[in-house]
Amino acid sequence: MSKNETWLSNFSSADSSFVKGGGNLAGIGLQEVVIGLVLTLIDLITLLGNTIVFICPLVEKRLRTVTYMFIMSLAMADFLVACLVMPFSIIYEVTGMWLFGKLFCKVWISFDVMFCTASIVTLCFISLDRYCSVVTPYHYSRRMSRGRCIAMTCMVWVYSSLISFLPVMQGWNEIPGVDFDAGRECIFVTNWIFALVASALAFFVPFMVMCSMYFFIYRASRLKATRIVSQTLEIHYHPNSKRQNHLQLENKATRTISIIISVFVLCWLPYFVLNIWLAARGTDSTSTVLVDAFKIITWLGYCNSTINPMLYAFLNRDFQRALKKLLICRHRSQVDIGEDMHFLRQIQPSCRGKQHQYDNVNLSPCTSW
Repeated sequence: MSKNETWLSNFSSADSSFVKGGGNLAGIGLQEVVIGLVLTLIDLITLLGNTIVFICPLVEKRLRTVTYMFIMSLAMADFLVACLVMPFSIIYEVTGMWLFGKLFCKVWISFDVMFCTASIVTLCFISLDRYCSVVTPYHYSRRMSRGRCIAMTCMVWVYSSLISFLPVMQGWNEIPGVDFDAGRECIFVTNWIFALVASALAFFVPFMVMCSMYFFIYRASRLKATRIVSQTLEIHYHPNSKRQNHLQLENKATRTISIIISVFVLCWLPYFVLNIWLAARGTDSTSTVLVDAFKIITWLGYCNSTINPMLYAFLNRDFQRALKKLLICRHRSQVDIGEDMHFLRQIQPSCRGKQHQYDNVNLSPCTSW
């Protein structure tokens, strides 16, 4: 086995656990518990944020657009990361043991690659959607029709499954002669060819497309009229939206694009750059600092699923309106029902034995939503 293969097989375990704890449940200490609580909090925030993205279109009709389909696809990928990837990773990190068998180990690794790839590629498609809306706004409805958006969304998931389940289940990522103890470990062993090709297909190609699209959007926001510039600020666009000052729109567009690119690069670029570097480096040993850094970088990529709802949904004006409706609906329901019941108790003596106009009173203020 070459030095490069030895390096990859040794280092791949860093993607699996923060603390081995002696390889048994009795080795769990305070550090492992703290790590487990922090990671569990990240998982719960990810679940909550992406669940809200699914609920809000039910109360806000303006969110029911073809563009929001990409947001829903992104939320689905991030939601599945929180449901099927993070929990098993947390258990593995805390216990230091893989408790679910070798077959599910491959399935879990495939889920990890698939959902993270789907999230990244959907971000790329969102940038393409924004580009079409800004640069060619008059042809946007034809180029981004409902059928085309559905086809693009399906293509994201087919593409993600082909570079995850297919190679992992077929063992194309494995190194001949390198194996692990299926009773204790779940290691994503990768040869250098798989590391290069998978990193390019899952990240670097979508990253280059995304950066190119946002560059053209930024340039268009400086050259086009105020109406076109205003369309760069929303996840989806409405012809009757308010027009703001041109300079304010330009500054806000620049700031929004900068935040989107910066967060995406911060979360994912270190992970994939390190993968490429490890594949090209080739060494017989791994330093503790490098191993610990890789563990943190892996979860930093997961955290992108936590941040995405805040960037692509919570910053949307219509989404904020829907969120307010949900919160106000719940608050008003609790307050108004209590007030109405108190009022009905007061008028009850005068209503005995006859039909009263309040018999069919609607106690929910949210039915019209």
